[in-house]
Amino acid sequence: MKKFAALSLLVVAAGVVHGMSSVKGVGECRPNIVFFLADDQSKFDHSAYGNEKAPTPVTGKFAKEGVVFERMFTGQAICAPSRSMLYTGLNPIRNGCFLNHTQVRPGVKSITKYMGNLGYEVILAGKSHVAPDEQFQWTKRFQPVKVPGLPRPWIPVEEMEAFMKNPGDKPFCMIVASEFPHSPHIKDTSFGVEEVKVQSFIADTPDARKSYTQYYQSIVEKEKEFEAVLGMIDKHGLRDDTVVFYADDHGGKRGKFTVYDSGLNVAFMVRWPGKIKPGRTGALSSFTDFVPTAIELAGGTVPAGIDGKSLLPVLTRGAVNQHDYVYGVAHNQGIQQRHVFPQRSVHDGRYHYIVNFNSLEKIESDRTAGKTIDYFFEHGAKKHSSQPTEELYDTQVDPDELVNLAGREETVSIKAKLREQLFQWLEMQGDYLGEDGPVVFLQGKQHELDEQAEKYGYKIPAALVGSLNGLKNDPHAITGEDAKAAVVADPVVPGDGKPQASNKNATSVPEGAPIEDFLENKRKYCTKQGKEFSETKYLKSFAKLDANKDGLLSAGEWSPGKK
Repeated sequence: MKKFAALSLLVVAAGVVHGMSSVKGVGECRPNIVFFLADDQSKFDHSAYGNEKAPTPVTGKFAKEGVVFERMFTGQAICAPSRSMLYTGLNPIRNGCFLNHTQVRPGVKSITKYMGNLGYEVILAGKSHVAPDEQFQWTKRFQPVKVPGLPRPWIPVEEMEAFMKNPGDKPFCMIVASEFPHSPHIKDTSFGVEEVKVQSFIADTPDARKSYTQYYQSIVEKEKEFEAVLGMIDKHGLRDDTVVFYADDHGGKRGKFTVYDSGLNVAFMVRWPGKIKPGRTGALSSFTDFVPTAIELAGGTVPAGIDGKSLLPVLTRGAVNQHDYVYGVAHNQGIQQRHVFPQRSVHDGRYHYIVNFNSLEKIESDRTAGKTIDYFFEHGAKKHSSQPTEELYDTQVDPDELVNLAGREETVSIKAKLREQLFQWLEMQGDYLGEDGPVVFLQGKQHELDEQAEKYGYKIPAALVGSLNGLKNDPHAITGEDAKAAVVADPVVPGDGKPQASNKNATSVPEGAPIEDFLENKRKYCTKQGKEFSETKYLKSFAKLDANKDGLLSAGEWSPGKK
């Protein structure tokens, strides 16, 4: 690749102010982009962020060569949603991937399209975890490589090396996605239990320390990978031509699947030799900002409708204002320990406001009011028994988010302002959640709520296996610009012979009902919901529920009032 001339920096800097039109199409001036993404490493487990015990010498040195972001946030602390957000410039609800193992909604463009149209090679080296392939059309795809003795594969060093040795005439954008330090962690560890730092919100037990030693060993492996990438760039004379980004996809320790800062506030560093001055920034930034940044680096114009903003003003001019707010999304349906506990949050850089839509507090309030309690909802709420409906933290004085200020009189106005901002954002994003919910069942790709899966430690009553057939919502259908109203189910409970609340969208199936009544009930329900009725599907459902094989639904098999 050709080296930058001094004039190039002036052109790029001017382009930050004028939409980069002045460099559009000037291939000689456009840098390569390498983005190294670690997997499940918490921001506070970096020496660059103050943890001197963290085994991170490579990122520690890299941090001194570039700009370190203190307030970079992903929008969801889980693999597929975080990556989909990073590669599309859209928040999870808008891009459609807000359940793990699911894909972005049809029509969403990704970095492969944007950068490909600007004449870049767009390469993924390592872990994918984004879908579908037709919306992530990498020009080159280098698969992870299995290494004997390691629990996870390594980045494909040989293919990357061969490419960097002869990258061709096009500039390139390469995503290097590590699988470390994601669990399972390396068991054979060189760290002693006294050589780790346990965070204040994690119980400091012998088991916790042992777990940390193995986690640290996996961090070491990731550091080796990043060192290899930086070494290739230098070896092949690409250092001055290449903007290198480093980030963790989300936090791991009290981070994954949550909306706490320990999950969403991620490590993020950028190096551009001779073009950006090393230092640190407190600019409130988002993973959605990467795509527009890459587009502007490539000389393009950021299209309307992207949630993010280019980081070039922060990187090249030291701008301190990026976003007024950043937002968080969490869902625990569709994961191994699947349960119902949707969360949304808003952060202004200091105060962090969280709404838990299926809190135990709400469950108990509904029970006191005489409402029937759904089995799956209560199970999910109990897994988060210490989290009330609202949480508010002053992250400036309480960075570990241990003191909930939501109920305090002195924070009433702060909470009200953030609450209003959050629900305005949910509406703009096309979220199915609003001031009053609703909490609903979502259709995932795996780990369904009504499946028996003892190996994941979640055993449900036999009568509830398959009980959510027809009641799960397509995540894409109930969100976005053309969202349909979500199906809100009757409370699903193990049969006890007691009448249950009726559903306005369905008639009830009484105890002792024959298969014909069951099918007619399903037919009416599908008609009202605009769904296609499948007798074969519901015959299978009936067979699962009719444990006695007598052709009738007993109270122990099916509750009156259920759809």
